[in-house]
Amino acid sequence: MTPLEPCSMLFVPADQERFLAKAGQRGADALILDLEDAVARPAKAGARANLASFTQRLKSAGVPIYIRVNNEPELLAGDLQAAVAAGCDGLLMPKVDTPEQVLQLDEALRKLEQEHGRIPGSIPVVALIESPLGICNVIAIAKASKRLSGLLFGVEDFGAAMGMESRPEGMTGPAQTMAIAAAAAGLQPLGLPGSVADFSNPDAYRALATHAKRIGMRGSVCIHPAQVPILNEVFGGSEEEAEHARRLLTAFDASVAAGKGAVAHEGRMIDEPIAVRARRFLQRHDALKARRNAARQQAAS
Repeated sequence: MTPLEPCSMLFVPADQERFLAKAGQRGADALILDLEDAVARPAKAGARANLASFTQRLKSAGVPIYIRVNNEPELLAGDLQAAVAAGCDGLLMPKVDTPEQVLQLDEALRKLEQEHGRIPGSIPVVALIESPLGICNVIAIAKASKRLSGLLFGVEDFGAAMGMESRPEGMTGPAQTMAIAAAAAGLQPLGLPGSVADFSNPDAYRALATHAKRIGMRGSVCIHPAQVPILNEVFGGSEEEAEHARRLLTAFDASVAAGKGAVAHEGRMIDEPIAVRARRFLQRHDALKARRNAARQQAAS
C-alpha cells in the first residue's frame, strides 16, 4: 500500500462543463473525467474533444486527474490518444475480463507515452472488474502489468451480468475476492459491495463504505460530491482514530525498546501485526491530510 492511495475518486462527466467549476473544491483525492457511462453515445465525440481543456482546468485542483475511457474497440483507441495528449495522470479501464486486455492496453499506452514525450509505463491504470469472467480471472489480471495501480469492483455491471440486485448480501463475496487478489498483487482494492447510485441517504452510504473497508477495500469512486467526505473519513480515518493510533504506537514502541514483544494498551494486547497496521494507517492518513490541505490552498488561490 502506498501512502497516497485515494480514498475518494469523484466522477465528472466529460461532456458537462458546468460541473468543472467546483469539482476541484469537493475534497476528493482524485477526479475522474468520464467518457463512458456518464456520457450518452451521441455525445462521446464531443466529450473526447473536451479532454484537453477540461483536464488542464481541473489540474488547478491539485489532485490527480484520471480519465475513464470506453472499452469498445471503435472508441478505445481514440479515447487513449486523447487522454494521453491531454496530460491525464491516470486511466480507468472498464470491463476488464482477461489479463490479455491489460497487456494490450499496456502496449498501446507505451506507444502513446513515447509519442507524447512521457516516460514509458508512467501512466497508471485502475482496472474495473465488472463481470463473472473478470472475477474468475482476477488474480491473473492483477498480476498482468506493473502499470496497474488498483482494481475497482463494478457493482452495477456485475449485478446486471449475474441477474442480481446490487445489494451487499450478494455482492460481498465477489467484491472481497477482488480485494484479496488486488492486495496479493500489491494493488489498491477499490469499490463498494452495493449500489452507489443513491446519494440521498448518507447514513446508508456510510454503512456501505464501512462494510467495504471491513472486507478489504481501501477506497472507492463516487458519483456525487456529498459522498466524498464520507469516503474520506471511512477509508482515511478520523482525527480521533489517528490519535488512537499514535497512542498505540507510543505504547508499543516503548515496549519494544524495553525488550518486550507485546504490550497491554487501553484494554487490548498490542503485538507487531497490530502495530504495523497502525503505522500504515497513520502514514496514509497524514500524507492524505497534507495533500488535501495543499489542494485546498491551491484551489483557493
